[in-house]
Amino acid sequence: MKRTINRLIIALSIILIGFVMIFSMLPNVVLNVLITIGGFAVPIFVIIIAMIVEIKRSKDIEEKNKIRNFWIKILFIIYCLLLVTILFLNNEYRMAGFQNISIFSKEHFENSNIIPFSTIIEYISRLVSHEININIVIINFATNLLLFAPMGFFIPILFKDKIKNIKQFVIMIFIVTLLVEVLQFITYRGSTDIDDIILNMLGAIFVYLLMKTKFVKKILEKVIDIKE
Repeated sequence: MKRTINRLIIALSIILIGFVMIFSMLPNVVLNVLITIGGFAVPIFVIIIAMIVEIKRSKDIEEKNKIRNFWIKILFIIYCLLLVTILFLNNEYRMAGFQNISIFSKEHFENSNIIPFSTIIEYISRLVSHEININIVIINFATNLLLFAPMGFFIPILFKDKIKNIKQFVIMIFIVTLLVEVLQFITYRGSTDIDDIILNMLGAIFVYLLMKTKFVKKILEKVIDIKE
């Protein structure tokens, strides 16, 4: 019975996520952000509920660990697919104006930023001088902070044997975010900006540190039986 339910959940996840990703790869099709997020949010919600129920029903510690590790790996895969969809496929988050510029052209390089805090300062300056709406600034900053924030949850759990302290985590998240920016530069899916790396890392580091607090540890122990 449990295997059947798990298979149905995975099948539902594949259908919904597959639908979003396939349509996001079609030319001249731009999916609404809510549709994009919704296609991933439903499977994530169902999986979290299934994981909690299965863990609570199991009395064996090893079985609990197997259940948790299995579903967290599935959630991590879904999260990575969501990143790919948001950052590289057609959706409202992508900036349509970039598609009209040739890759490696003068304009391509001019739209890239390698000066730390340059974009952040520019946004704040334009906000202070009322040249830009505060909603645009909040959405831009919040999106970059949230995009890689889940890494602060997944990495310490899935790679606990390799990532044992914050220094190792910072190095790993820097490499990951840098690789994403390099790929964005090569494919020209959005702007390449070092400030994106800074904000992405800050979001991930915040969640990583949050995971180390006694309050969060108690919640995780109570909900999904994570014990150190």
